[in-house]
Amino acid sequence: MSDHSRAGIDATGTGHALPSAFAPNGPPGAQADPWAAVREVSQRLVDVLGDDIDREQAQQMIADQARTWAHEQMAAGRPVPSAEEQRRVARAVFDQRFGLGPLQPYLERSDVENIVVNGCHQTWITYTSGAKEAGPPVAETDEDLVDWIQLLARRGNTGREFSHANPLLDVALADGVRLAVVHWVSRHPHLAIRVHRLVDITLRQLTGLGTLTEALEEFLRAAIRARRNIIVCGEVNTGKTTLVRALANEIPADERIITLESDFELFLDDPRLAHRHHDVVALEARQANSEGAGLVRLQDLVPACLRLNPDRVIVGEARHGELAPMLEVMYSGARGSMCTLHVHRPEHVFNRVVQLGRRADLGLSPEDLHLMFGLAEPLIVYVQRDPVTNDRYVSEVMEAGPPADSVEPTRNHVFVPGSDGRATPAGGHISTELLAELSECGFDPELLAPEAGSGGGWR
Repeated sequence: MSDHSRAGIDATGTGHALPSAFAPNGPPGAQADPWAAVREVSQRLVDVLGDDIDREQAQQMIADQARTWAHEQMAAGRPVPSAEEQRRVARAVFDQRFGLGPLQPYLERSDVENIVVNGCHQTWITYTSGAKEAGPPVAETDEDLVDWIQLLARRGNTGREFSHANPLLDVALADGVRLAVVHWVSRHPHLAIRVHRLVDITLRQLTGLGTLTEALEEFLRAAIRARRNIIVCGEVNTGKTTLVRALANEIPADERIITLESDFELFLDDPRLAHRHHDVVALEARQANSEGAGLVRLQDLVPACLRLNPDRVIVGEARHGELAPMLEVMYSGARGSMCTLHVHRPEHVFNRVVQLGRRADLGLSPEDLHLMFGLAEPLIVYVQRDPVTNDRYVSEVMEAGPPADSVEPTRNHVFVPGSDGRATPAGGHISTELLAELSECGFDPELLAPEAGSGGGWR
């Protein structure tokens, strides 16, 4: 039996979402208003379906109540719901209470990657193959959809607010599901649900999927062992977080890791990864409440986490004022740390650092930021996605160092795009210091010969 508890709705949620059992092609006839059916059954159980209830017990209670509802329909002279329709109502109530309502069946599929909702009646499902198709409506009205979103928001770790005063919502739900919502600055509520499938992933598995080559896999593994800082960059939805998870899984299990995120996505503290990481502290930024109190920014968490004695720090995404303190961590606090950056092209990474510094009003000149970046000596790993095949793969790796002949950090292109766009060794473009460190950690320098490997791409 599936456990639908990954992103449950409060017991006060009483049937706003269209039951998946009736969508998108539910049966006509017996129950003219499936929304009313689910509302009625849910309301009768609102006080007994607590978060701690056994799921099998909950299923039985819901099934019993659905049968009672069906008998009442018959007694009232209405069409008698069939056993199949009763089952569908029960499933819809269960999914609504313990899952993501009509979207729950899609979350249980291994090939669903993203779900977007444009108002109560339009849903689009994107699959790992890149295919896109229409999904079921998720609510009877936009007002009901907002109520449902507010219930989901309270399921996040920090209980975030979604209202006229806070029209933008980002929240991590359970089991690798991330929810982003916008409303009141648009005509309808708009949701984007990202489903992280590759939570427990290794570099070896990514090589098997074609994301990495054998040479690049060994290079990155040795870089982690050598405690080299790594910045994974690329555009949106290219697989940066997945690669960071795989890199993190190369960190020795007894090292203390602290993750800092705007919204939980790395999940290194997930009990399923306890065999890989024994000592993890996961910190999440917090929005201010409607009175403007309680704000905890990511840039506040970076210096704070150093007092928790990390061996390594991982920032899920550097996009505001946390960049400068993160570079300080990489330089002098916890070598071997990682973060991700949104960058259109790998050569833009240095200007991106300056852009983020200006946006956050850090009071640092471009020269200061370039120097901080260079002193951290990170490896810059660029990932991209093929829009036709939906494959994700690493295309370039750069070694950055302190500025020399210009204000920007020095760079060595260790891996460059091959004929298929995927990373291939550039042939000798690596500092002697880095090569020595990697060699001490078991890396074979012969793997950097230009003829070494080419690849495919994960989906």
